Amino acid sequence: MAERLVVRRTATLLAAVLVTAGLTSCSSTKSYCSALKDDQKQLTRLSKESAEPGKAGTQALDDTVAVLADLRDDAPDDISGEWDTLVEALEGLVGAIKDSGASPSEFAGGQAPDGVTTGQLKAVQTAATELQSTRVRQAGASIEQHARDVCKVDLGTGGGLGGSLGG
Repeated sequence: MAERLVVRRTATLLAAVLVTAGLTSCSSTKSYCSALKDDQKQLTRLSKESAEPGKAGTQALDDTVAVLADLRDDAPDDISGEWDTLVEALEGLVGAIKDSGASPSEFAGGQAPDGVTTGQLKAVQTAATELQSTRVRQAGASIEQHARDVCKVDLGTGGGLGGSLGG
């Protein structure tokens, strides 16, 4: 049950993160907002692909982290700290999943995937819990608010990026 919740919350987070990732593509406000609008389709596609089983899901998750890390590097100063918080938490989860040798979707069954040790499972759970932490939720909410206030873009993530992290 806990693993299923971890995967569901992780998938929700990834969808929200992917939609917001375009925020930081460029250093100027105008190009930053333009990138948000331009990147949404690609990032939404990656979000869906990251839920696929096996290598396809793992590759999409890797691609997502790479895009977000690049975008984080270009984030405007007023939001860069929030991007650091969010991306580092996501990188922690991706690293734990990769270290386990399983794909992200394999954690959805409510039990440890075949070949995953108790320690590896605990590492994935800990990283997923970090994604749901107050500081990461607040970072996500700040990114979403910045998109609305500065770019006049509603990220359309339902309960909001911060709210999505809470389940």
